[in-house]
Amino acid sequence: MHFTIAQQIKKLSFICILLFGLLGRSQENLIGKVVDATDGQPLVGAQIVLNPSQKGTLTDEFGYFQIAVDPGDSSIIVRYLGYEEQKMSISNMLELGTIALKRSNTTLSEVIVSASPKNFKSEFKGSNFRINPISLKNSNPLSTEEVLRTIPGVNIVGDMGLSNRPNISIRGSWGRRSKKVLLMEDGTPAAPAPYIAPGAYYNPVSDRITSIEVYKGADLLRYGPNNMYGAVNYITALPPQKPTLRLKLTGGQRNYTSGLFSYGGTWNDIGGLVEGVYKKFDGFTDNSSVEILNLNAKIFAKLSDSQSLYFKVSGQFEDNQASLSSQTPFTFEADPTQNPLDADQFTMRRYGVDIIHKWLPNDDLSFTTKVYASDFERDWWRQVTAKVRASEVQDYVGDEIFTDRYGYLSGRTFDDEDYVIVGRVENGLESTTDSRWIYRVSGIKETVNAKWQAFGAPSAFEGSINLHRETFKDVFLEADNSRWARYGTATKDLWYRLWSANGYIRNEFNFGKVEVTPILRFEHVDMFRQDLLALAQQPDLESTLEGREPNVYNQFLPGITISYDYGNSEFYGSVYQGMIAPSKVFGFLVEQDGVVTNPLAGQSINIDPELSWNKEIGWRGGLLDNFIQGQLAYFHNASRNFYAGGRNEVFTELGEINVQGVEMAINAKLLNTNGHQLHFLGNVTYMKSKVKSGKLEDRDLFAQVIHGTATQNEYVSMVNANRNAYEVYVDNGEGETLLPDQPIDASQFGNITRSVVTYGDEGLSDTEAPYTPRINMSLGLNYDWNQLSSGFNVHHVGKQYTEFHNFENESADGAIGQLPSYTTIDAFVNYDLTIGKKIDATIFVNGKNITDKIYRASRLNRATSGVFGGGFRQIIIGINMKI
Repeated sequence: MHFTIAQQIKKLSFICILLFGLLGRSQENLIGKVVDATDGQPLVGAQIVLNPSQKGTLTDEFGYFQIAVDPGDSSIIVRYLGYEEQKMSISNMLELGTIALKRSNTTLSEVIVSASPKNFKSEFKGSNFRINPISLKNSNPLSTEEVLRTIPGVNIVGDMGLSNRPNISIRGSWGRRSKKVLLMEDGTPAAPAPYIAPGAYYNPVSDRITSIEVYKGADLLRYGPNNMYGAVNYITALPPQKPTLRLKLTGGQRNYTSGLFSYGGTWNDIGGLVEGVYKKFDGFTDNSSVEILNLNAKIFAKLSDSQSLYFKVSGQFEDNQASLSSQTPFTFEADPTQNPLDADQFTMRRYGVDIIHKWLPNDDLSFTTKVYASDFERDWWRQVTAKVRASEVQDYVGDEIFTDRYGYLSGRTFDDEDYVIVGRVENGLESTTDSRWIYRVSGIKETVNAKWQAFGAPSAFEGSINLHRETFKDVFLEADNSRWARYGTATKDLWYRLWSANGYIRNEFNFGKVEVTPILRFEHVDMFRQDLLALAQQPDLESTLEGREPNVYNQFLPGITISYDYGNSEFYGSVYQGMIAPSKVFGFLVEQDGVVTNPLAGQSINIDPELSWNKEIGWRGGLLDNFIQGQLAYFHNASRNFYAGGRNEVFTELGEINVQGVEMAINAKLLNTNGHQLHFLGNVTYMKSKVKSGKLEDRDLFAQVIHGTATQNEYVSMVNANRNAYEVYVDNGEGETLLPDQPIDASQFGNITRSVVTYGDEGLSDTEAPYTPRINMSLGLNYDWNQLSSGFNVHHVGKQYTEFHNFENESADGAIGQLPSYTTIDAFVNYDLTIGKKIDATIFVNGKNITDKIYRASRLNRATSGVFGGGFRQIIIGINMKI
């Protein structure tokens, strides 16, 4: 009986809805969803306009819209930047269902930002991962590293404070300053000098990033030069469809302040956006404050049905108390927030411009021209440091400096292995140095895309040629009378210049459900170095061409991907050869029979790029009617010509390193009912590395590192366990000599000057590469209900070595030793609301590392830095408003 009554109530409700529809449309709400016709992914911010009333609304972050219909409204127009406008009749309709917009032939990938819940980009052949706008909105990251560390295959090497110099490792690459990873912003290389000096001393602020894509498969050969391990592409905001003023204000602990202001919109066929971001933060440790200003503007214009133009200009300015030195084990355990180096200062400015023009002679052919340029300059003044026993600090620095910067040591007891990193004092004076770098990069890239028939099936060709130029001036100054000095004597002045002609050809062949995509990249590089300081001492110079040390090389990089579509899934396999360009670190050396040396007079530089064969097989797609979406991949990277790993760890005989592992990422919809949504997000990487061959000399191990009893004994045990693998040199006061191949003991340790380690069949066979933890995992839950979004994420990183000797014990100065595993927890709460009638706002609270369990994050600069800590709790609150 009760069941029958319920049925009758439902019928009555339905009849009432129909009656209201017949009596008048003033009470009706029109609902629908707007997606990309190519991949079915939601379009965020698409404009819906009713005719003839001209009332409008925008789609939400899932592509949905709802709008009240006035009497007389008979149709809607749906507009989205870069897509074909669509007009639909709405007579006698309340639910429009899914509206698929077709991408305009003239649109550019640089202005397309997908809000897809899929964690990969379908157009990219091979493994890749994407962070979508919703994830970035929820996490409100302090820096891009915060979200990058949740991506399979990515490991972050920790730095101090809010570093804007990311240290990203992908699939086992050496992570310091992301030197072996290609960083891009909207598809353009972002490093100050991608070939000569690829260190990431510039990184776009996280506040203006809309999406992040990480590429790792064979299609990575579309980009270069450093495509051996992976690439990170930061996607910035596109102009909104409706003229919108945006203001985002954030505040938090340690005087964290961030403000974003932007205004933009689309008028007919022109979209524009201007944006400014200001950030300020006192840092997690003493004397680690940072202040950043970023300004940028972009315009996208559809010039005609066959042409479009994109223009972006940006500037970034930074003033940061950044140190290369950090803490010893003693000071880290005593107080991980201590940093006495109050005069360290990193200042930079960068200007960048991108201009892109696309032209379609016909529907099957397009030409895209990109012109790009950047101008980067930095000064990094750093106190010269010394490592002093904790018991001797006050006598070394004097009472005044001790009271000012080392007072936390008062009243403590110390042992002989307790050390402190201090500012060096000589004759009562402290000193400082400046690393002054100036980069200029420019280039032009032409890409052609053509659709054609191959083997009776649709086929797509893509080819590109890029002319690229870099210059780099490397000056080093020393000032020995004050830590506050900002001018000194030049002790180094190097000049680098590079030209590159590079490009690729690629074709997608379709054979039913099977797709084969071969790709071939070519690199021609012509570069030189000049020592201007040394040349200035030669009075018989005859031109500015003298003293140039040239290096010219060519490299072909082939690859292929084969994929198979099966329902909502895709299975794929790829193999390709990647490269790391010889940079200023090893680009001007001589290699002969595998042995690397500095060039002698008249000897030609011939060092080759670092190369690898990368293989992977994987799956991506949806399961259980897309209840689960994700990807799974096995990879194996075999690198050779490996020269530089960590800082001052060089292979005098070029090395071979293998890294293999499994990556998995899933997004499971656990609940979706009555407006309640619960998602499980899981990303897991298991990775194993092995040094296959080579000879390594660690130039800091005995010259800089202060060993304790534990590391001395561990080194002696290493040598005696495999004596043939170690060449040990000592100096007993009569010059350096090689010890005979017999066991050594701890009494000899103090006289060791250096050692050379052999890897492979005749040496060590089970050594791991630095910063390749076996396990890297992020697990989280996201809950959404109406205007409320909340969630948490647990991130775990396994223990990892920090140098090629694989020391497990920690030295007295913290320069070497294994990093223990650690776990962090982040959480967020967002609430959407409307203020008045025109302001859409989101109030948010984010907790970073809410357990406040501080861990050893890295030994980033090894012998000179000691331990960098991570895991400091940071709570931020804010509001994001759109008018």
